[in-house]
Amino acid sequence: MFTIRPTSRPEIHRVVAIDEHRETARSVTWGNETGRAWHEQAFEDPAQEHLLAEIRAQAVGFAVLSGIGSPRVELRRVALSHEWVGDGLARMLLRALLERAYGQHAAQQVWLHVRSTDEHVLEFYGQEGFVPADERPALHLSPDGSTATLLALTHRR
Repeated sequence: MFTIRPTSRPEIHRVVAIDEHRETARSVTWGNETGRAWHEQAFEDPAQEHLLAEIRAQAVGFAVLSGIGSPRVELRRVALSHEWVGDGLARMLLRALLERAYGQHAAQQVWLHVRSTDEHVLEFYGQEGFVPADERPALHLSPDGSTATLLALTHRR
């Protein structure tokens, strides 16, 4: 059975193991938003919710919602273990995150950034009701020095 629930402090190591695996399928990751210190900081921030995705008590992914308490909640980080890619879990996770943002956190809108060149990810979010925002694209500098144009996508219930 698939579930998402708040991550507990002792479980951060499970999230870091998924996050740092070289084959992890990340759909939202920018710059230095990785590593144990980043996850601990997100865990401590009351405006963020750190969530663990599990199947039969096995960690299969995680997500960080940001903007908790505001009408706009951001899907700041979403990641799946490479072992679960292609099983429809990404769609299940996204739908569970949207339900949580709208239901538990009373969001009026959910948004995220996507690289403009990531056509597969843009199509995936489009299939789930996300549309480009009326914002100018942002330029992102990656740790390796490369740049990417980021598009904001929004979802309304």
